[in-house]
Amino acid sequence: MLEMPSIYDIALCQLIRDRLQQDKRTAGMTVDVTSCDGSVCLVGRVDTEAEKEAALFVVQGLTSVRCILDQIAVRQPTIAGAI
Repeated sequence: MLEMPSIYDIALCQLIRDRLQQDKRTAGMTVDVTSCDGSVCLVGRVDTEAEKEAALFVVQGLTSVRCILDQIAVRQPTIAGAI
């Protein structure tokens, strides 16, 4: 049976989503956020390493976060005309 997230985890995930949307460096990102007892998992794809680092920085700054599982992938640049 799957365990339902606690109110604490639901509130922490919402806080993280809000902070990511409020920060100008991360506002346009689509990152999934889950939490279990303060352990946060971030999953998604971003265009640059700088965007990834900005997302991690925003989340690391929250005192409620105990640790972060970083599953954010940086998209590989495409070469025009490549086959």
